[in-house]
Amino acid sequence: MCEAITWSVALGIASAGMGAVSSIASYQSQSQAATASEQAYQQQRDLNQQARNTADQQRQLKLKGEFDQSAQQAERALTTRLQAQGNILASGRTGQSVGALLTDAQRVEGRDLGTIGLNLAYAQQDYGFGMESNFQQQNTANIQAASQRTSQPSVGGLVLGLGQAGLEGASTFSKFNADKAFNTPIVKRKG
Repeated sequence: MCEAITWSVALGIASAGMGAVSSIASYQSQSQAATASEQAYQQQRDLNQQARNTADQQRQLKLKGEFDQSAQQAERALTTRLQAQGNILASGRTGQSVGALLTDAQRVEGRDLGTIGLNLAYAQQDYGFGMESNFQQQNTANIQAASQRTSQPSVGGLVLGLGQAGLEGASTFSKFNADKAFNTPIVKRKG
């Protein structure tokens, strides 16, 4: 038994094959793009974490500087008080006025220490707000990076593309099968 392959069959097969190849190539291209996008996303997240770590370290160093400066100011206030009290005692004064002068030196030191403590409280508050800001900036950058990711193509999309290619091949066959010119045998197969 001999079956002939006609032009309409050949065109139908060619149309289906080209559609299938196109669907597979598109799927592979989308898959590669999604993989590259995921790698870029992970790299961006790493960079965002590094940027946050650097910003956090800068805030910590700034706070440490505030503490160091406050310690030096407190030491100067103590030295000033001790010098003032030493001068008062060395002056040879006696009576209640000496006690009042000594207390006044302590009051000045206490006021200075209170100011130092208030400044440290503000520095700690600024540190806390800064750390929260660093966290929010990192999250915002991560969300922005995530929004630019390309998702992996679905296998269902590939199957639909292949099905569509088959339907296009069948449609091409049907279109040309009615025309006698396309029903001329190209090759005869022996059966």
